[in-house]
Amino acid sequence: MHIIGTAGHVDHGKTALIQALTGINADRLPEEKKRGMTIDLGFAHFETPEGEAVGVIDVPGHERFIRNMVAGAWSLSCAVLVVAGNEGWMQQTDDHARVLEAMGIGEVICALTKVDTIDDEFRELVSELVQENLVRIFRKEISIIPVSSLTGEGIDTLRAALVEVLRRMPASKTGGSAFFHVDRVFTIKGSGTVVTGSLAGGELSEGDEISILPGGLTAKIRGIQSYYSSLKTAYPVSRVACNLQGIKKEEVSRGCVAARDPADFSCEREFIIQWEALDESRRAIRNHMELEIASGTGHYIGTIHFLKTEGFARIVLNEKIPVGSFDPCLFIQQGGYHILGKGRFIWAGETDRHFRIRLAEILKDYPVPEAISDEAVLRFMLKGWFTYASGAQKRTIKQFAATRSLKTREVQSTVVLEDFLLKEADRLTRLCSKPGGAGKAEYLQSGDIPLEIKEYLIDRGLTTYRIVQKDRILISPEQLDGDYGLSPLAKKIMNMLEKQKNAGLQLKEIPDPGARSELRNLARMEKVVALEGDIYFSRESFDALARVILEGLDAGTSFSIPEAKEKTGLTRRYMIPFLNKMEEKGLVRRDGDSRVVC
Repeated sequence: MHIIGTAGHVDHGKTALIQALTGINADRLPEEKKRGMTIDLGFAHFETPEGEAVGVIDVPGHERFIRNMVAGAWSLSCAVLVVAGNEGWMQQTDDHARVLEAMGIGEVICALTKVDTIDDEFRELVSELVQENLVRIFRKEISIIPVSSLTGEGIDTLRAALVEVLRRMPASKTGGSAFFHVDRVFTIKGSGTVVTGSLAGGELSEGDEISILPGGLTAKIRGIQSYYSSLKTAYPVSRVACNLQGIKKEEVSRGCVAARDPADFSCEREFIIQWEALDESRRAIRNHMELEIASGTGHYIGTIHFLKTEGFARIVLNEKIPVGSFDPCLFIQQGGYHILGKGRFIWAGETDRHFRIRLAEILKDYPVPEAISDEAVLRFMLKGWFTYASGAQKRTIKQFAATRSLKTREVQSTVVLEDFLLKEADRLTRLCSKPGGAGKAEYLQSGDIPLEIKEYLIDRGLTTYRIVQKDRILISPEQLDGDYGLSPLAKKIMNMLEKQKNAGLQLKEIPDPGARSELRNLARMEKVVALEGDIYFSRESFDALARVILEGLDAGTSFSIPEAKEKTGLTRRYMIPFLNKMEEKGLVRRDGDSRVVC
């Protein structure tokens, strides 16, 4: 299913053309019928020979209503650019054509209307001039079909051409999450709030709950109509009117998004965009300039701040708006009607300078949407890894990496760049090479890298002997030998312990600042054994005293604290913490007041 729309200068015959194509007068407002000019969006439809409904959106041509024209363009599969044969290419023709190009409307047909008012020679001349302008904006030749809504000339040809274009287009996706940008809101007595829009993404059924963004309110669909028929389920892409339960008319407006899954949209005030001016000589966009931004069916006030990388900017809006991945947008002169430029939302939310520089570097090498057409791929390149939630995301990332010779590795449900793994492995090695190494739990809880990647790096480091694990400490192998990396204070503490021999040492006996930190590092390096109560023994002294206590005792034999004191000469103040450490190391176990050899 598809939706097409008209575009073109005021009074060039868009509404009359739609009536000739569909038999429906798309002007719905009394003021429109009175003035004979489209002011807001109008809607109609016709059926293909196969009986498939094709929605038609009629947009206003007058420059004052350019915002309404933009609101109707986002969902179009194909556009009919209307040019009156008796007037030719006009200013709003140019602006509307630029909008279609900027919004990424892939298929455009030009209808040369009112040809019953001109002769063949003038028709040929106008067609040549129109084609020149089409090539200038769309950078390719566009089919021009002469028509007359009054006599019917060319109407069947135009309809057939539209049907053929739509047949060539891929079928609308139905497996995704349904959404539509709200373009009308009204109430029906006895029914309540009704919202309309062009359904995309997936199917929508009676009874479904939808979120109204950016506010986040939820509503239940009481009924659905599409092309004057009541439906249980509507399919994309089609015009729908949804009767909502649980929401007031005042709580939803044009510009809102109705979405089955609100996670598909980011609701933020600040964005990074990729942008370009449409006419630099006449309508320049200046740094820190306040302008109007059109997105979906809404338009908003914001300020543009250029990034150092040309073609990228930070936009800060006056309000939060709902934006989908890589949605297009337009810049309109604030308070006016000139189209200043076009853009594409790249990133949503506040960012710091370093992030923006990194983002611009990636997009310079992998532009959107030519190289990166999926947000998952962008996040993958930014972070170096991506935890996929679906097989489709995994395939997209793997395909992107393969086509660009990027080496990846799968760690459980996460795809990781090999270059990222190498950098993180080096970081882990440096961390473990610091005096005392690093606590394993401390490393696992640091940063935003997935736990499975950290565990993989630890296992790889242990396997290659770049790091070793002692109890809960990760440390470089060199620190376990000799006086590697010992500070002057650490050497002093080791000398003090050596002099104490089997007597141990308390923290309070070391007057130097930083003694606790050095003792912790020495314990991680297994040069010191830390007991409860800030008591420390050298590793050699602890091992020697433990052997003395266990000497002559078989496994399962019990002994008392006084017996251990007699063997070692330690006081009770030292003896109990010592035995507790032996229990922690699995040498003995507690049995009442006694200890049993393990």
